[in-house]
Amino acid sequence: MTEVKSRVDVGLLTGGIIMIALGVLFLLSRLEVADFGQLIRRYWPMIVVLVGLPKLAARDTVWSGLWLITVGIWLQLAHLKIFGLTYGSSWPLLLIALGAGMIVRAVVESMLRPREGVDER
Repeated sequence: MTEVKSRVDVGLLTGGIIMIALGVLFLLSRLEVADFGQLIRRYWPMIVVLVGLPKLAARDTVWSGLWLITVGIWLQLAHLKIFGLTYGSSWPLLLIALGAGMIVRAVVESMLRPREGVDER
């Protein structure tokens, strides 16, 4: 008798949790229990980061998850003008991050790829 292990789809689970949390926030705001509008207007780029986090769990989506997290952090820095950065002045940071990510990916994938022509005895 074989055991069948079911795996939970982390992306779907995280997406559901995010949707419930946003729904609760908007409901509380509409019922005038709390005002989350200002909070959402200020920290909306963190939603991009939250979308990228579950992608880190699956090997085939790690790089897209890292890219979403990087873009979300860049958006947050520019939106809040941290370190004096704006969207217009900080976009070259995305080019630097993309280039660094490409280099890291090339190195990591070459280390994980089995070497051709190596005789394993």
